[in-house]
Amino acid sequence: MNNKFVENGKTMLKKSFSNFQEKLGEMLKPIPLHPNHITALSVLFAGAGTYFAFGGNLLAIPMFAISFALDAIDGAIARAKGLTSKFGAYMDGICDRLVEFLALLPLFLFAEFVFPALITLFFGTCMTSFSKAYASHREIADNKEAAQMKTIMPRAERVIAILIVLALFLYGEVMYAWYLLWAVAAVSVISFIFLQFEARRISKEK
Repeated sequence: MNNKFVENGKTMLKKSFSNFQEKLGEMLKPIPLHPNHITALSVLFAGAGTYFAFGGNLLAIPMFAISFALDAIDGAIARAKGLTSKFGAYMDGICDRLVEFLALLPLFLFAEFVFPALITLFFGTCMTSFSKAYASHREIADNKEAAQMKTIMPRAERVIAILIVLALFLYGEVMYAWYLLWAVAAVSVISFIFLQFEARRISKEK
């Protein structure tokens, strides 16, 4: 398959989703909440999801779905209201990590899930973000270049996969949940390694 075609396809999909986010941001602009409050709400809903998941309650799934949805629209609402800020972007990134941790936390109670959950949390949630931030800090890339460094499993795909794992687990499909979480863990490691090659490529071009 033509790599350029695939790359263009991904770009078109990402652009389409960004356009949808912007339209949604304009629609939700009248909401009397600061974008940072919406970001904080995403963590609260994730916390509620964790609470229900600990009790084996399927309400955990809509709670996490709402949390991920709020996380997807807070930036668009901030742009629609003209309230973007560096602190808002910082808070958004921190809350993203917290939400992923809270989604994986119930799985840590079960021995067979601890290792793949830990790998996903470390390499997918933490080291992917750290690699991009450190590339900027060490001036391998500027802030924009670092943010746009390609990954095999971006956050959106990762959180959807984690949500599916949690849904399978709560529905009693433990083996399928275990297999999928291991797949997410493996791709998280591969994605982290791929980022290091990206950093190397960018540094050579400068």
